[in-house]
Amino acid sequence: MNDDEKSRHDFKNQLAIIRGFAEILLDEAAAGDPRRRDLEEIHKAAVTALELLGRVYPDHADTLP
Repeated sequence: MNDDEKSRHDFKNQLAIIRGFAEILLDEAAAGDPRRRDLEEIHKAAVTALELLGRVYPDHADTLP
């Protein structure tokens, strides 16, 4: 694995962790929880970044979570 592939892999993993924790916190947050809107934005940003990563590196899109 070259440096570019390792960086892409590490970045993808960090985004997946952010997305995963946001999902856990969203599951635990009640509908009226004032933090819910922020959590939704964090989740949306992580999902969008993962999609963007798939467009930037289409040959590796199948390895995205």
